[in-house]
Amino acid sequence: MSERPFMQLYVSDFVGDTLHLSTEQIGAYMLMLMAMWNAGGTLPDDDVKLSRVVRMSLKKWRAISADLLTFFERASGEISHKRLTKELRKSLVKSEARAAAGALGGAAKALKTRGEGVANDSFLPEHLPESRNQNEKVSSENAKRFSQRQPPSENAEHFSQRQLPEIAQRSSGSSSENTAENARLSSSSSSKKPPAFARPPGWHRPKTHTDAANTIIEEILNHDRSRIAAGDEGAGRDVLMLPAIRAR
Repeated sequence: MSERPFMQLYVSDFVGDTLHLSTEQIGAYMLMLMAMWNAGGTLPDDDVKLSRVVRMSLKKWRAISADLLTFFERASGEISHKRLTKELRKSLVKSEARAAAGALGGAAKALKTRGEGVANDSFLPEHLPESRNQNEKVSSENAKRFSQRQPPSENAEHFSQRQLPEIAQRSSGSSSENTAENARLSSSSSSKKPPAFARPPGWHRPKTHTDAANTIIEEILNHDRSRIAAGDEGAGRDVLMLPAIRAR
């Protein structure tokens, strides 16, 4: 594509200036103007080359060239056109201005994009070796604290085979005492009434199925206690009818 994609044509002036030319001469004149525009403003002052520009034989060109060459200026073996040269300079100035504006716009856009990239990079976390080591140290300390809160392992694995008979003998000797103590604790615990359900300040409806089941059972038990106090023989059966919601 040419650097000058269009040529300004003042129709009124062109028609007025070419009234004395024939149709064939007007066609040759237009071809010369367009060739001169694409060539940068000049054509060689040579009949052979000009005949090729206007697409005529050399004889035909020489027959009509006298009237056409009056529109051109001849100097240093070249011909030029005053009006075409003026318009060509205007076109070059506009083209250079647009190119400069485009370059400035591209540079401004590149700087803006680069600035946004730098701003975004400043918000990215920096994973330095020191920060990774610190995180690993904190995780290790947390794991150590958690392990210290765990219940101790079974004591049986710490006993040797030599200690087992002694433990068995002591256990058999105190079995009767343990049985009596367990019976006493069982009777005392059975005589105690379960604590009444009370809603603490800020109580909210339970969010899990287990909490909901425990809440319903406690409410039924409280209701049965009031019925027992009133002498109702059917009290205590409501919970047995709801096995599916018993807390596990």
